[in-house]
Amino acid sequence: MIEMDQRSKIAILGYGVEGKAMLEYLVDHNYDNITVCDKNVDIKDKMPNGVSVRFGPEYLDNLMDFEVIFRSPGIRYLEPRVQSAKAAGVQITSSTAFFMDQAICPVIGVTGTKGKGTTCTLIHEMLSEAGEDSYLGGNIGKPAVEFLDHIKGKSVMVLELSSFQLQDLKNSPDYAVILNTTTDHLDYHVDRNEYLKAKESLLAHQNDDSVAVLNKDYDYVENYEPLVKGELKYVSVEEEVKDGAYVMGDEIFYEGEKICDASDVALVGAHNLENILPAIVIAKEFDVKKKDIVKVIKSFKGLPHRLELVKEVKGVRYYNDSFSTTAETSMAAVDSFDEPTVLIAGGSGKGLDYSNWATKILTKPSLHTVILIGATAEQMDQAIIDAEKKLGDAEGSPTRVILRKDLEEAILEAFVRAEKGGVVVMSPAAASLDQFKNYKYRGRAFRKAVAKLR
Repeated sequence: MIEMDQRSKIAILGYGVEGKAMLEYLVDHNYDNITVCDKNVDIKDKMPNGVSVRFGPEYLDNLMDFEVIFRSPGIRYLEPRVQSAKAAGVQITSSTAFFMDQAICPVIGVTGTKGKGTTCTLIHEMLSEAGEDSYLGGNIGKPAVEFLDHIKGKSVMVLELSSFQLQDLKNSPDYAVILNTTTDHLDYHVDRNEYLKAKESLLAHQNDDSVAVLNKDYDYVENYEPLVKGELKYVSVEEEVKDGAYVMGDEIFYEGEKICDASDVALVGAHNLENILPAIVIAKEFDVKKKDIVKVIKSFKGLPHRLELVKEVKGVRYYNDSFSTTAETSMAAVDSFDEPTVLIAGGSGKGLDYSNWATKILTKPSLHTVILIGATAEQMDQAIIDAEKKLGDAEGSPTRVILRKDLEEAILEAFVRAEKGGVVVMSPAAASLDQFKNYKYRGRAFRKAVAKLR
């Protein structure tokens, strides 16, 4: 628990979404010695009266001047100047950690490489359908701290938590869900081990009354099982599990009870079963009735930019999967369709390995064309060439690979290459920062360009 009062010398590092929310909370609660530190020099004109600023390239210098520092997710926890301040006795925390210290209601925390937002929303929808006073936030929607003045003891808070937000938690959620945990954000974390270790905070501070949900199909289970202090639940799409939810054949079960058929799921893509199963487990922990669970499963069609059907043009369906910024999620998107498929991929680099992605590209029979754009286009093209040689198909693959300058050119190319009854899927397997502000802007650009097709 952070020790501070209204007179404490407080710094907020980073004036993004969480930094702004933290500042608003502190100002509303009469904290009067606040400094916002950000490399953006324009922030000085955006501060409430009485709030100091440090801006520009040296914004992280002299952090020992403060008693408490709220770190925004975009600033690495292991940043040397942050760690030097910690070693000097400065208390390092974040808006998410502050929320966890103050929350008076049950908290459900969900993390994983991909699927966090979908799983959180499914949980929230199931709880709401059952009449629970459920709130949804964190890395999806509003920062957690914005809910502190609204939640009550009987409320339920569902939080999507990234690895960036987990590193400095001193309190873990009452209910912890860890989804697929592969590799991501190697442009931020030192290596895969640091990335995996960052997620340990979701479990590390739980107690005997807590619940943890792990996916038995992933090797990460070996890392996280020893950390579980309370009740352990599993999910699996590959085998029956005694304590939890699983898929058998075309049916979804919870501890032997059939919930529904897998074909009832409204979400596109078999990979979404991995998101539905933990939602069922958590809903059951809150005694949500089967009919309410099934209603959500049958009606929830997904979040924006996650295999989102944009439009059908001349018998071809166009899907926006801009949120797919890893090789694994792009592979899942490719696996979601057996119709003739054109894939648009590429963007800014995150230090990812595309060898498995390239193999999927070449071995998915329905995928006939890949259009590559962005800073990673040449790397991905080379990965496909290398995979082609490894597969023994050096004479040429049935998959056509085309490089184009930008997204608009790629969509026009896809329009020409697509087959009636088929699909065009933008699933980049890369970040967006080479050409767009973020994945949402990329997704909106895709929608806008597709809307022009006739």
